[in-house]
Amino acid sequence: MEQFPRPRSRLHLSRSEFARLADGRADPAAVQGLRRAQRNRTMLVLKSLADRDESLSAAAHLLGHAQHIDPVAVDELLGHPWLAVWAVDRVRRASTVRPEYLPFAALAAAARAGWTEAPVPVRAYAGLVPVPGLGVLRRGDGVTVVTPADLAGRRWTPVRRWCFTHLSLTLDLRVDDLDPYRDCFGRPVAARLTPQQAAGLERTVGRAWRLLVASAPGHAAELGAGMNVFVPLAGGATGGHSVTHADGFGAFAADVDLTPVELAVTMVHELQHSKLNALLGLVQLAERADPELYFAPWRPDPRPIDGLLHGTYAFTAVAEVWAALRAYPGLASQATERFATVRAQLDRALRELDRARSLTSAGRLWTDLLAGRIRRLAAVPVPVAADAAARREVAEMERARQRTIAAG
Repeated sequence: MEQFPRPRSRLHLSRSEFARLADGRADPAAVQGLRRAQRNRTMLVLKSLADRDESLSAAAHLLGHAQHIDPVAVDELLGHPWLAVWAVDRVRRASTVRPEYLPFAALAAAARAGWTEAPVPVRAYAGLVPVPGLGVLRRGDGVTVVTPADLAGRRWTPVRRWCFTHLSLTLDLRVDDLDPYRDCFGRPVAARLTPQQAAGLERTVGRAWRLLVASAPGHAAELGAGMNVFVPLAGGATGGHSVTHADGFGAFAADVDLTPVELAVTMVHELQHSKLNALLGLVQLAERADPELYFAPWRPDPRPIDGLLHGTYAFTAVAEVWAALRAYPGLASQATERFATVRAQLDRALRELDRARSLTSAGRLWTDLLAGRIRRLAAVPVPVAADAAARREVAEMERARQRTIAAG
């Protein structure tokens, strides 16, 4: 049976790639390497699913044929975050109450490859046929046959795609408020944005991108290489204003009412989580059996070692961005205050990492390289009052942690 071929590139990192990801050197190529690794992982998982589940073989056949027609277009589809999230979850759960996502991916593959008359049997979900990365088609529930030629007219709603270019750096972003499988983040997602809401969000993203390119071009270059799907969260969602999914590389969800500077920092923050999640699929940084819980200075609840590693990596990049934003007109006061706070948090996090006995040799190298970035941040001068206030804030967070532990 004609199905997708095996991955054509390796599924590991070289020592130099590993070091570049840890020490913060701007490297869009390394980020693209992580994206390829994630795509290849998805291909292997899909192949395994299709080989053992006959109900998926027809969709696998269609997707494989589309890839032979246009491998570049279908390779892009195979990196779509909801396909990866569904595939990994399908392996873990063995079955799902929702329709299988692979037939939707096969339809998207045929459309991307220009195979307009390909008949694709799908089962609509809540009256919708999602077409990954392209949009949704309204159809009645149950099994139906759809062709790419049907993806037009009043029943078809395309996903919004925004492209921002500033100083030769480009952010190509799909804003997904349509696909029912985008609800993988554990938080309520927004319904379809109105044209007015979308226009306002587009302005915010554009300003955030210009701000980031002008102030932190290295982080902007990595963001352009690594992030391509933005899911708006529902208003009033709790648990923080942004989130990523461990298996959904390149996607993040965030509140729609962030300011441009908040969104710029948020996008960099969430990219670090995507990068580290992808890296952890290739390299083990800590022993999985570590029972110890650690103090993560940005939250009061004790965290496992993976949570501490994630937070330290993400907030190191955040501190670098805040440090750069101090020179941006009108942001000096806000950026200095935030930089001082995050820097103090990182100093405390390093002490927690120093006592972690579960770090592997790769994990120790990773934290040593990360410590070098944090030491460079420690040398950046800030007003004494801002530094003192930041250290008091970290101390209060540690007291809150002790209260949380005492409360059981």
